[in-house]
Amino acid sequence: MAFSNPNVRHAATHSDCVINIKRIHDADGEVTVKYKTIEIDQGDRTARSGVDFEKTEGILTFGHNETQKEIVVKILEKELLEGEERDEIFGIKLFDPTNGVKISKRDVCHVELVKDAKSARQAQALQSLLKKIENEEKTSWSQQIKNAIMLHPTKEENGEINDVSCGDAVLHFLSIGWKVLFAIANPPPHRGGGYPTLVSGITCIGFVTYVVAEIATLVGCIMKIEPGLTAITFVAIGTSLPDTFASMTAARNSRYADEAVGNITGSNCVNVFLGLGLPWLIGTIWKLNSK
Repeated sequence: MAFSNPNVRHAATHSDCVINIKRIHDADGEVTVKYKTIEIDQGDRTARSGVDFEKTEGILTFGHNETQKEIVVKILEKELLEGEERDEIFGIKLFDPTNGVKISKRDVCHVELVKDAKSARQAQALQSLLKKIENEEKTSWSQQIKNAIMLHPTKEENGEINDVSCGDAVLHFLSIGWKVLFAIANPPPHRGGGYPTLVSGITCIGFVTYVVAEIATLVGCIMKIEPGLTAITFVAIGTSLPDTFASMTAARNSRYADEAVGNITGSNCVNVFLGLGLPWLIGTIWKLNSK
């Protein structure tokens, strides 16, 4: 259970502040979770219950396969001095879930009351974009290799931090050689406008595909399996497993299955139209030119 956005900017001119709660990981059975508004000590910016917002508390009930709910908090009108603008902060806390459901570490949503939410969101988005670009431009080749070697907790878009699990550690140990190899082979994205990274990335994909094909051929030869059967078993399964896991993750984290179906459809389109069509096109052109 988590907030869709743990940091909300709401225009004080709108009386209804809507906070979205999402049910993550699974949606089996009925679960409930309690919520309440709280005051967060921010000095002069602290929003007061009954003055800036209406005290709200209750219980959210998620039915079977229901993944999203809304909390509505009433924002109270406030007389301001000339030239003064509203800038207060309060919180909404989730607690006491049922049926063994866990609440995200970010169990409090911070709501900031501002004059114009749209302008505030645009300013925040621009600041985040500039910071991201600045961090990417600071990434050197050596730092890129260090990042490939290191294993550390990850941070999601909603601010939630996921600790390193045992499975993550095992996968990192098994794939660290490939990570370091590709970190060395691919230059940082900001160099040359990204074109060197694009070319080297495609080259690395081709190299991995060649390795998979050769290993599958050797396995088929040892097991005395026909090349055609090897292609539609070992090679097809090996190249499709990442798409399968990606679709599974998209299906679990999305309200609907659009992302999962789109991922599967896109993968199959690339395999069929590009993987089969391109070799036939090259072969046809070669045949016509050789006459």
